[in-house]
Amino acid sequence: VNITPMSPEEKVCKYCGVSYLILHEFKAMEEKVKVMEKEMKFYQGSVEREKRLEEKLQSLSQDFEQYKTDNESQTERLEYASMQLKSQQNEFQRVQKELSHLQQELKIKQRQSQIFSQRLTEYKYFWNKTLSLLTFTKRELNRIKNEVYDNFQNWTSLKGEVFLQIKSITETALTEIKILNKSLTVSQRNNVCLEEEMKNLKLLSDAAILRSQQIQISKQQEVNLQTRCHDLQEEVLGKREQFFLLLWLGLK
Repeated sequence: VNITPMSPEEKVCKYCGVSYLILHEFKAMEEKVKVMEKEMKFYQGSVEREKRLEEKLQSLSQDFEQYKTDNESQTERLEYASMQLKSQQNEFQRVQKELSHLQQELKIKQRQSQIFSQRLTEYKYFWNKTLSLLTFTKRELNRIKNEVYDNFQNWTSLKGEVFLQIKSITETALTEIKILNKSLTVSQRNNVCLEEEMKNLKLLSDAAILRSQQIQISKQQEVNLQTRCHDLQEEVLGKREQFFLLLWLGLK
C-alpha cells in the first residue's frame, strides 16, 4: 500500500501514536527476513553462501534494531508532542471560557448603558416640560401681580371718590378687599409651592447629572472590556499558532 500521498494525520495511528510509515518499514523488513530465510534454506550446505546469508541476516538485524530505536525515539517525541498539544488545548479552552464570560459581561454592560441612556432621555424630557410649566406659571403670576398692582393703583387714585361713596359701598368694598387679599395669599402660597418645586427639580437635575456620569463610567468600562476581548482574541490566535507549530514539529 502506498502511504506517501497520505496527510501527516493519516500517517500516525490515532490510538498508539506510532507512525504508519515505520510500521510499513517493519513489514518490509519482515518480508526481507522471510526471503532471506528461504535463501538460507536454498543455499543450505554451502559454507560460503551460508556465511553470506548470515552477514545479510546480521545486517538486516542491525537495520531492524536501528528502525526499532528510531521508532522508540519518534514515539517519545510523539508522546511529548501529544502532552504539549493537550496542554495547549486546555489553555485554549480556558481562554475561550474567559472570553465567553467577558462577552456575556459586555452584553450586560451594553444593556445597562441602553437603559441608562433611555432614562436620561426621559429625565431630560420631563425637565423640559417642567421648565416650560414653571415659565408659564411665573408669567401668569407676574400677570396677576400686575393686575393686583394696577387695581391697587386705580383704587388709590379713586380713593377720594370712594371716600365720598364709602357709606353706600362699604360692605361691597370690604368684600372685594377680602377677595383680593385671599387672591394675594393664594398667589403667595403658589409662589412658595413653585419655589419648592424648583428645589425638587434642582434635585432631579443633580440626580440626572449623576446618572449621566455613571453612564460615562459604564461606557468607559465597556471600552475597557472590548480592549480586553481584543487582547484575549490575540492571545487565542497566538496559542492556536503555537498549537499548529507543535503539531507540525511532532509530525515532522
